[in-house]
Amino acid sequence: MNGNRLLYFALFFLVFMPPLSVSGSPHAQGDAQALSPATPATSFPTRDFFTGDWGGARDSLKKAGLSINLNYTTETMANISGGEKRGGTYADNIALELNLDLNRIAGISGTTFLVKASQRDGDSVSSKFIAPSQNGNTFPVQELYGGQTFKLVNVQFTTRLMDDRLELAYGRLVANDDFLRSDLYCQFLNNSFCGSPKPVFFQNPFTFTAYPLATWGLRAALDTPSRDWTFQGALYDGDPEGKRGDPSDKGRNPHGTWWRFGNNGVTLAGEVRYHVDRFSDKNLPGVYKVGGFYLTGQFQDFSRTGNNTTTGDSMIWLLADQMLHRESPGSPRGLSAFGALVFSLTNKANPMTNYFNAGLIYEGLFPGRPRDRTGFAVTTGWFGREYNDGLSASGQRRKSYEAVIELNHKFLVGMGISIQPDVQYIVRPGATDAISDALAVGAKVSIDF
Repeated sequence: MNGNRLLYFALFFLVFMPPLSVSGSPHAQGDAQALSPATPATSFPTRDFFTGDWGGARDSLKKAGLSINLNYTTETMANISGGEKRGGTYADNIALELNLDLNRIAGISGTTFLVKASQRDGDSVSSKFIAPSQNGNTFPVQELYGGQTFKLVNVQFTTRLMDDRLELAYGRLVANDDFLRSDLYCQFLNNSFCGSPKPVFFQNPFTFTAYPLATWGLRAALDTPSRDWTFQGALYDGDPEGKRGDPSDKGRNPHGTWWRFGNNGVTLAGEVRYHVDRFSDKNLPGVYKVGGFYLTGQFQDFSRTGNNTTTGDSMIWLLADQMLHRESPGSPRGLSAFGALVFSLTNKANPMTNYFNAGLIYEGLFPGRPRDRTGFAVTTGWFGREYNDGLSASGQRRKSYEAVIELNHKFLVGMGISIQPDVQYIVRPGATDAISDALAVGAKVSIDF
């Protein structure tokens, strides 16, 4: 057996065998007891943090107003069938987060100060193996790939007022932290789910920011007194990379430390949310969102060739998260669903004009594994006529759609470690019929220190 075949066999075994072996093993019973949902005596129990509470020092720091979190995550994936080449890569991210409670530290009521930093390394299996002729398939299979360097991310203040019904965030913000997101999305490795539906990020220059890129911004979110409705709006600087509206510019902000105000307009974003049984531990909670953005700057006109630009970019979205089944009152175990629709209103600036995703996540599916999560999701994105007109004018093959089907299971093994085997089937990689459907397998490993 040659080296590549051995790699593929190992990945196949990793993906398909754990659900059969772990849930029924004697070790699983011990794991279940170790991961029982008893209330911990510390905010940093060893089941959730590799280094625990540092002999009590970590809890003391939190009481004094400082929380420190460090995470290492890697995603190793291989293209084992279809696509353009066979082979695998890894991508990883080291995430540091400091959160200061300014009420405890300086007596500033209801205010926190957040700093995040990221170090990314590795390569993309999408761009190296699945569809290198297209610079990668449309929906990359490793969401950790992108910005493979050190970046300073959020540097933001958050103030809560009116019995916490009004939240104000200001400083260096990430738009995708605030809009078009769900806590369910990052069950999945494909970048079309985690961190958000992908089509909102295809404008050039890149403006609607996502981790690990931040920009100057101000966001306000207001809950109604009943807490059934949330109204949110934000204003962000429209030039986070310092490209000044030039699609060919390489930018001036590789590490997130270029803090000047840019020169490409602003991003205006809004979202309305309706909550169902929001705080219930008995009924089935859900949230339904409608939102959109308008970018006022200059962007590449994809309907033409060259470096031509068009003014303005806008998209709207509909999102839904809903718990469908709860095993018992007060238990998080059960089945949840999510779905998203995204539509472009300015097709010259948006290559992908229509988008859909949907998924199911079951927490505690297997006996003896109460906190594990099993996920299944599908997504499809369609390219618009204007974008295809530009491709035809430059002599390139027209694009129609790409779809992804993903299945995975996340094992929480204790000490802050999770292991998540993953399978993805990519239909029409690169959105053309020139590349055969691809099958990627691998795993995500995450450690919270």
